[in-house]
Amino acid sequence: MSEGASTSAAPRRSTRAIAAKTSTKATAAATVTASARSKDKQKPKASATRDPIAGAKSPAERLEYLLTNPKSKLTKVDIAEVINYSNFLELSEEAQSRLCALLPETAFEGYAPSVCPSHPDYGPPSLGDGNGHGNEGDSMDVDDPAVQGRGLALARGPATLDPAIFTSPFFLSAAHTFQDHQFSSWLGRKASEDLARFEEGARAGDVHADWKDEVWERDHRRVEVGAKGKKPATLDMGALVKCGLLQQGDILAYKRAFPALNVTVEKDVLIESIDAQSQAMVFVLAPGERETLPRALLANPPVACDETVLSMTDIVDPIALERGVLDVDGRVRASDKYELDAAACTNDLSTSMAGDAIRNLIAVRAWKSFAVWRRREEMGERVGFESAQVRGGRERVATLFYLRGCCAGNP
Repeated sequence: MSEGASTSAAPRRSTRAIAAKTSTKATAAATVTASARSKDKQKPKASATRDPIAGAKSPAERLEYLLTNPKSKLTKVDIAEVINYSNFLELSEEAQSRLCALLPETAFEGYAPSVCPSHPDYGPPSLGDGNGHGNEGDSMDVDDPAVQGRGLALARGPATLDPAIFTSPFFLSAAHTFQDHQFSSWLGRKASEDLARFEEGARAGDVHADWKDEVWERDHRRVEVGAKGKKPATLDMGALVKCGLLQQGDILAYKRAFPALNVTVEKDVLIESIDAQSQAMVFVLAPGERETLPRALLANPPVACDETVLSMTDIVDPIALERGVLDVDGRVRASDKYELDAAACTNDLSTSMAGDAIRNLIAVRAWKSFAVWRRREEMGERVGFESAQVRGGRERVATLFYLRGCCAGNP
């Protein structure tokens, strides 16, 4: 067999298999390229769907979203970079004129502040500046196109706009407030509907704003549950002693006016001693209508007193203390006081709750009628010095009513 025949008879790789592999690789590469292109084409569509402004139907809807929605870009940018004089100059003349009409007259050059007629420097037109210009007063209306101070018409337009208005702290403060309101959803449609509903209800008398006292009572209400469903004990002056708000040597200054009787009762009572177990107190006071205590009792420690004094023992209730003070004073009888308190009660006295309402009013007035005066620590043992001062150098702390609230808030 010849050499050429042997060469042609040798086994060779099939060209069919090579072509098949080449076509498979080309098909895979084409598939990857096509999928990448399809993903690139889908990206803008996905971003456009996530952008609420781009998905808006009309320019008016896009503007409303930009100015009212809490997710608007205006809530995330520096407002001074958006509203400034450079951007104002980029607007058309019509837009500039419309914006100038919304600004106060103080934003334009040539504005001259005037003086109110009630000001001492105000003068009539005859006493003007010598050039025929008088002082016409100030109407305090910033929307009035006429300058009240000089009586001249002020040109309000882009040519006379003061560029410093955009950097004014008042203007920037108002712009930041706008951002805060938008971020808090106060400019949205729901907030506008709620405000309109409240205004309508306020005019009709159906709704009202909470007053300060109502809000304070609502935020500081204490819910106490006694053992076995028993009614919780009410606070008395013994609780104030436990909290350290009443001490031996304190003076409770009583003062209450009775306009119907044309009488004002004022009397000081001194806490002479406090029982360690029951916290019941012994009070000392001057007899009759005398207001102040003897100077000997105001010293620290008290010295022997030659004057007549009265005492009240086992007192823990301000109502009992007030009753004793009025009995010693003698100008207001218990029956007269009860009638005055009942007349001041706003509840319907014909209902079954009338008694509770009157008792609550009497208790509140008693708590509010006593003010605690306490000796200053720096007074020390200077007997002669402190006895010469008002209430022995003591200072006013607060009323019993206020201290009761402090004790209730710190059990």
